[in-house]
Amino acid sequence: MEPVFAPDVPEGVRRLHEHRPDLFVPADAPRPKRQTSWSVAPGNTFGTLLVWIAVCVGGWILALIFMAGFLPTAVAAWGAVALAGVAILATGGVFAKSAVEDRGHKAVRLQHGKYLLPEDFDEDAGRLIGRAQRAVRTVLEATVTRRGLLDDVKNELVLPEQLWEIAQVLREQTVLRARQREVARGMATAELEAVLGPQRRALALSVEAIKRKVDLLDRYADRVRSADAALRAEAALEDGDRYIELLARTEPAGDTSVVQGFADEATALKDTLTRSINAARDAGRTLALPE
Repeated sequence: MEPVFAPDVPEGVRRLHEHRPDLFVPADAPRPKRQTSWSVAPGNTFGTLLVWIAVCVGGWILALIFMAGFLPTAVAAWGAVALAGVAILATGGVFAKSAVEDRGHKAVRLQHGKYLLPEDFDEDAGRLIGRAQRAVRTVLEATVTRRGLLDDVKNELVLPEQLWEIAQVLREQTVLRARQREVARGMATAELEAVLGPQRRALALSVEAIKRKVDLLDRYADRVRSADAALRAEAALEDGDRYIELLARTEPAGDTSVVQGFADEATALKDTLTRSINAARDAGRTLALPE
């Protein structure tokens, strides 16, 4: 499975996970602190700055000696001033960079709590969120979706909201399951069972409800796949005229039932495509967000 992001998380943060997954922290970890070179490695940063200053000063002195020996005094003086200005500006830039937070760390810190990683789910929850992600991906990447044939369902808005809602509930189920196992490790007593029994039933009811939601997503994805298949078949049928022409050129007096078959198939396929699109829309509307 992949990480699940809240719908309002910027696309740049989602892409960041592909390149720097190590920056992201699980939901139960504290929010990352602001990190700069000074906060992460103050000794190394200070040493690096000292080396930089030494290089700048040494380079400036060598340049001054060179210019004094080969250039007029006035030109050498202005050249020394210009080099000193460049060195000061560069040193200021190095200082500023060491005090500024890395953009990747900053993005992850600000978005903490708006994403869930695979390690945030136990095995049962991981299977369900994986199914939900595959269903959502199927719908959003389908040809009928890209062509706008399911626009009235508003997949781009509804499905990310549904996926994030399911992920949050599955994360809570994961936490509560772990908590129940921890509490039940000790000696079983009637008092403990009196508390844990209703909690287990409530958790089971929640699990069944989420399974039904994921089943709805799966059903929607199946309908969309069927509509996509019908759309591909319709595209293939557009080559029918070329086959008819081919038969006319090579079998002028041949069996005309094949040509009639193309026409009959075209009519039947249009009906199939219409039914498939309508079935997908109906399934999608069951996922619609409340007004």
